[in-house]
Amino acid sequence: MNQAAPLIPADQPLGHPAMVFDLETTGLDTRTDTVISIGAVRLTEQGIALGNSFYQVLDIQVDLQGESQLIHGLTQKDLDKGCDPRQALFDFFHYSQNHIWLAFHAEFDRRMLKNAVLQHLGLIIDPQPIDIAYLAPLLFPELATNHSTLDDWLQVFNLPILARHNAAADALATAELLMVLINKAQQLGFTTWGELQNACLQQRQIQRFLS
Repeated sequence: MNQAAPLIPADQPLGHPAMVFDLETTGLDTRTDTVISIGAVRLTEQGIALGNSFYQVLDIQVDLQGESQLIHGLTQKDLDKGCDPRQALFDFFHYSQNHIWLAFHAEFDRRMLKNAVLQHLGLIIDPQPIDIAYLAPLLFPELATNHSTLDDWLQVFNLPILARHNAAADALATAELLMVLINKAQQLGFTTWGELQNACLQQRQIQRFLS
Protein backbone atom coordinates (compact mmCIF):
# COMPACT_ATOMS: atom_id res chain seq x y z
CA MET A 1 0.00 0.00 0.00
CA ASN A 2 1.37 3.40 -0.93
CA GLN A 3 1.34 6.55 1.15
CA ALA A 4 0.55 9.80 -0.63
CA ALA A 5 1.47 13.17 0.83
CA PRO A 6 -1.34 15.32 2.23
CA LEU A 7 -2.30 18.47 0.38
CA ILE A 8 -1.51 21.34 2.73
CA PRO A 9 -1.90 25.03 1.79
CA ALA A 10 1.32 26.26 3.46
CA ASP A 11 2.01 29.96 2.84
CA GLN A 12 0.69 30.35 -0.67
CA PRO A 13 -0.67 33.86 -1.40
CA LEU A 14 -4.43 34.31 -1.65
CA GLY A 15 -3.97 34.86 -5.37
CA HIS A 16 -2.70 31.28 -5.75
CA PRO A 17 -5.16 29.12 -7.73
CA ALA A 18 -7.75 27.38 -5.56
CA MET A 19 -10.15 24.52 -6.10
CA VAL A 20 -13.54 24.11 -4.42
CA PHE A 21 -14.98 20.61 -4.42
CA ASP A 22 -18.10 18.81 -3.27
CA LEU A 23 -19.04 15.15 -2.98
CA GLU A 24 -22.40 13.44 -3.22
CA THR A 25 -22.57 10.27 -1.16
CA THR A 26 -24.95 7.45 -0.33
CA GLY A 27 -25.38 8.88 3.17
CA LEU A 28 -23.69 10.73 6.02
CA ASP A 29 -21.91 7.84 7.74
CA THR A 30 -18.22 8.15 6.90
CA ARG A 31 -17.66 4.53 7.97
CA THR A 32 -20.21 2.82 5.75
CA ASP A 33 -21.37 5.23 3.03
CA THR A 34 -19.77 5.77 -0.36
CA VAL A 35 -18.87 8.61 -2.72
CA ILE A 36 -21.03 8.53 -5.86
CA SER A 37 -20.17 11.83 -7.55
CA ILE A 38 -17.49 14.51 -7.45
CA GLY A 39 -17.85 18.13 -8.51
CA ALA A 40 -15.24 20.88 -8.49
CA VAL A 41 -14.44 24.33 -9.85
CA ARG A 42 -11.23 26.32 -9.98
CA LEU A 43 -10.63 29.90 -8.87
CA THR A 44 -7.93 32.27 -10.06
CA GLU A 45 -7.24 35.92 -9.36
CA GLN A 46 -9.58 36.67 -12.25
CA GLY A 47 -12.48 34.75 -10.70
CA ILE A 48 -14.22 31.40 -11.15
CA ALA A 49 -13.10 29.41 -14.18
CA LEU A 50 -16.62 28.53 -15.35
CA GLY A 51 -15.43 26.88 -18.54
CA ASN A 52 -13.12 24.51 -16.70
CA SER A 53 -15.22 22.74 -14.09
CA PHE A 54 -15.06 19.07 -13.08
CA TYR A 55 -17.92 16.61 -12.62
CA GLN A 56 -17.94 12.84 -12.55
CA VAL A 57 -20.53 10.29 -11.49
CA LEU A 58 -18.90 7.08 -10.30
CA ASP A 59 -19.84 3.74 -11.83
CA ILE A 60 -20.33 1.67 -8.69
CA GLN A 61 -22.97 -0.73 -7.41
CA VAL A 62 -24.51 0.62 -4.22
CA ASP A 63 -27.85 0.76 -2.46
CA LEU A 64 -29.43 4.10 -3.35
CA GLN A 65 -32.59 3.60 -1.33
CA GLY A 66 -33.57 6.00 1.42
CA GLU A 67 -33.42 9.72 2.08
CA SER A 68 -30.04 10.29 0.44
CA GLN A 69 -31.41 9.25 -2.95
CA LEU A 70 -34.14 11.86 -2.61
CA ILE A 71 -31.48 14.49 -1.94
CA HIS A 72 -28.91 13.84 -4.67
CA GLY A 73 -31.41 12.44 -7.19
CA LEU A 74 -29.00 9.95 -8.73
CA THR A 75 -30.26 6.51 -9.77
CA GLN A 76 -28.43 3.26 -10.37
CA LYS A 77 -28.84 3.90 -14.10
CA ASP A 78 -27.00 7.20 -13.63
CA LEU A 79 -24.19 5.39 -11.86
CA ASP A 80 -24.07 2.66 -14.52
CA LYS A 81 -23.40 5.38 -17.11
CA GLY A 82 -20.72 6.93 -14.93
CA CYS A 83 -16.96 6.80 -14.94
CA ASP A 84 -14.82 4.00 -13.53
CA PRO A 85 -14.14 5.17 -9.95
CA ARG A 86 -10.39 4.71 -10.32
CA GLN A 87 -10.30 6.87 -13.43
CA ALA A 88 -12.63 9.44 -11.86
CA LEU A 89 -10.34 9.79 -8.84
CA PHE A 90 -7.20 10.01 -10.99
CA ASP A 91 -8.87 12.69 -13.10
CA PHE A 92 -9.95 14.61 -10.00
CA PHE A 93 -6.46 14.63 -8.51
CA HIS A 94 -5.03 15.72 -11.85
CA TYR A 95 -7.64 18.50 -12.01
CA SER A 96 -6.83 19.70 -8.49
CA GLN A 97 -3.05 19.49 -8.81
CA ASN A 98 -1.19 22.58 -7.58
CA HIS A 99 -4.40 24.15 -6.25
CA ILE A 100 -5.44 25.04 -2.71
CA TRP A 101 -8.31 22.76 -1.68
CA LEU A 102 -11.48 24.11 -0.07
CA ALA A 103 -14.90 22.70 0.73
CA PHE A 104 -17.96 23.51 2.84
CA HIS A 105 -18.02 21.15 5.84
CA ALA A 106 -14.67 19.93 4.59
CA GLU A 107 -14.10 17.34 7.33
CA PHE A 108 -16.89 15.14 5.97
CA ASP A 109 -15.63 15.43 2.40
CA ARG A 110 -12.07 14.78 3.56
CA ARG A 111 -13.02 11.54 5.28
CA MET A 112 -15.21 10.33 2.44
CA LEU A 113 -12.57 11.09 -0.18
CA LYS A 114 -9.88 9.41 1.91
CA ASN A 115 -12.04 6.28 2.13
CA ALA A 116 -12.78 6.29 -1.62
CA VAL A 117 -9.10 6.62 -2.52
CA LEU A 118 -8.19 3.74 -0.20
CA GLN A 119 -11.02 1.57 -1.54
CA HIS A 120 -10.51 2.17 -5.25
CA LEU A 121 -6.82 3.06 -5.55
CA GLY A 122 -5.23 1.37 -2.56
CA LEU A 123 -3.61 4.66 -1.55
CA ILE A 124 -3.58 6.47 1.77
CA ILE A 125 -4.06 10.15 1.07
CA ASP A 126 -5.33 12.65 3.59
CA PRO A 127 -5.92 16.05 2.00
CA GLN A 128 -6.37 19.00 4.33
CA PRO A 129 -8.88 21.30 2.65
CA ILE A 130 -9.72 24.63 4.22
CA ASP A 131 -13.25 24.48 5.62
CA ILE A 132 -15.40 27.30 4.27
CA ALA A 133 -17.98 26.51 6.98
CA TYR A 134 -15.39 27.82 9.48
CA LEU A 135 -13.96 30.46 7.19
CA ALA A 136 -17.27 32.29 6.75
CA PRO A 137 -17.98 32.91 10.47
CA LEU A 138 -14.31 33.70 11.04
CA LEU A 139 -14.50 36.57 8.56
CA PHE A 140 -18.09 37.61 9.35
CA PRO A 141 -18.49 36.90 13.10
CA GLU A 142 -21.43 39.30 13.32
CA LEU A 143 -23.41 36.94 11.06
CA ALA A 144 -22.27 33.64 12.56
CA THR A 145 -25.03 33.22 15.14
CA ASN A 146 -27.87 32.90 12.65
CA HIS A 147 -26.02 31.40 9.71
CA SER A 148 -24.41 27.96 9.62
CA THR A 149 -25.46 26.09 6.47
CA LEU A 150 -24.34 26.75 2.91
CA ASP A 151 -27.85 27.91 2.04
CA ASP A 152 -27.72 30.38 4.95
CA TRP A 153 -24.52 31.99 3.72
CA LEU A 154 -25.67 32.07 0.10
CA GLN A 155 -28.84 33.86 1.14
CA VAL A 156 -27.13 36.44 3.34
CA PHE A 157 -24.93 37.54 0.43
CA ASN A 158 -27.75 37.27 -2.14
CA LEU A 159 -25.92 34.58 -4.09
CA PRO A 160 -27.98 32.38 -6.43
CA ILE A 161 -29.08 28.96 -5.20
CA LEU A 162 -29.49 26.76 -8.26
CA ALA A 163 -29.58 22.94 -8.32
CA ARG A 164 -28.51 22.26 -4.74
CA HIS A 165 -27.35 18.77 -3.75
CA ASN A 166 -25.71 18.23 -7.10
CA ALA A 167 -21.94 18.03 -6.62
CA ALA A 168 -21.13 20.35 -9.52
CA ALA A 169 -23.78 22.93 -8.60
CA ASP A 170 -22.82 22.87 -4.93
CA ALA A 171 -19.15 23.35 -5.79
CA LEU A 172 -20.03 26.35 -7.95
CA ALA A 173 -22.26 27.89 -5.27
CA THR A 174 -19.53 27.40 -2.68
CA ALA A 175 -16.97 28.99 -5.00
CA GLU A 176 -19.20 32.05 -5.38
CA LEU A 177 -19.37 32.33 -1.61
CA LEU A 178 -15.60 31.93 -1.44
CA MET A 179 -15.10 34.91 -3.74
CA VAL A 180 -16.93 37.06 -1.18
CA LEU A 181 -14.83 35.61 1.63
CA ILE A 182 -11.51 36.16 -0.14
CA ASN A 183 -12.37 39.81 -0.66
CA LYS A 184 -13.24 40.16 3.03
CA ALA A 185 -10.06 38.34 4.09
CA GLN A 186 -7.94 40.75 2.09
CA GLN A 187 -9.73 43.70 3.68
CA LEU A 188 -8.89 42.26 7.11
CA GLY A 189 -5.21 41.92 6.23
CA PHE A 190 -4.90 38.22 5.43
CA THR A 191 -2.39 37.64 2.66
CA THR A 192 -1.88 33.86 2.47
CA TRP A 193 -3.97 30.70 2.49
CA GLY A 194 -1.81 29.46 5.34
CA GLU A 195 -2.92 32.36 7.53
CA LEU A 196 -6.57 31.55 6.85
CA GLN A 197 -5.98 27.84 7.49
CA ASN A 198 -4.36 28.57 10.85
CA ALA A 199 -7.08 31.03 11.83
CA CYS A 200 -9.76 28.44 11.04
CA LEU A 201 -7.95 25.80 13.09
CA GLN A 202 -7.70 28.17 16.04
CA GLN A 203 -11.40 28.95 15.80
CA ARG A 204 -12.25 25.24 15.83
CA GLN A 205 -10.11 24.70 18.92
CA ILE A 206 -11.84 27.58 20.71
CA GLN A 207 -15.28 26.24 19.81
CA ARG A 208 -14.37 22.78 21.08
CA PHE A 209 -13.08 24.27 24.33
CA LEU A 210 -16.29 26.26 24.83
CA SER A 211 -18.66 23.44 23.89
